[in-house]
Amino acid sequence: MLKWSRPDIAFITENSGILRSVKRAGSDTAPANIFLLAPKYDTKTAAQDGAVFRYYNGSKPNRRGYGFPIAPEPSDLPALIETLYRDANERGVPLEFCLCDERQKAALDSVCTIDWKCTEDDSDYIYKKESLASLAGKKLHRKRNHINNFMRVYDDVRYSPISRENKSDAVKAAELWLKERENADADELAEFECIKLAADNIDTLGLVGGVLYVGSEPAAMTIASHITAQIVDVHYEKSYGEYAENGGFTMINRLFAESLPEECDLINREEDMGIEGLRAAKESYFPAFKLKKYYGVCRC
Repeated sequence: MLKWSRPDIAFITENSGILRSVKRAGSDTAPANIFLLAPKYDTKTAAQDGAVFRYYNGSKPNRRGYGFPIAPEPSDLPALIETLYRDANERGVPLEFCLCDERQKAALDSVCTIDWKCTEDDSDYIYKKESLASLAGKKLHRKRNHINNFMRVYDDVRYSPISRENKSDAVKAAELWLKERENADADELAEFECIKLAADNIDTLGLVGGVLYVGSEPAAMTIASHITAQIVDVHYEKSYGEYAENGGFTMINRLFAESLPEECDLINREEDMGIEGLRAAKESYFPAFKLKKYYGVCRC
């Protein structure tokens, strides 16, 4: 049986070479997400045979089961699946998988038989960095209007990359966002705790992002991390009050995209979780594509 435990910072650090060897675009493979979302999905991790294994125990079938093994490519997938087969038998749980993209699904289909299902709620929204940075074209003219409005309303607007020196300002912006929600639900409260945890581990997790200021006041924030050198994953983005009403979200989105290095080509803004307002917001930026994810039970 694999030795499972809740992923902590020590685990992420010790296995950073394996975790950062991934060549996929999915947000679930970002080391920061493996750590930060572990309480939400009761995630357990184990490291063995040069691979990192994940087990999700979420409340819904699409967040329950083994994640695709993370290992440098090429790897001996049949051997890794055999490890999971033995683990499932010893633990008395089904050999089921979740959060698998098309390529991972195809790889698993080559070694076992799985009854796959898919929900659009799990699909990651992937954007071209250039599109979010330039906001060019007729489709994004409303976003350019948001930018123009923000710059017209406020003076002394600046963007600062997130760091140990200004991480408290990022947390402050998120806290003011939360205070606007008089009846904040459990997910919103948990998200704020994750933002604080991310800020406390900014260097260890290799987080990037920034803070948008109006004068000395933080008006918006974003926290992200690289899945690969070419793909960055946006974990959190917050604005509040009049800043949000006047285009704060569009401003921080664009300025962050502009700040990314040349080799970074894609921005993953994660899934919409079936929330209509969030879905509309993500669609309004016209993603380059959506990364579908599948879940299912093995019949072998």
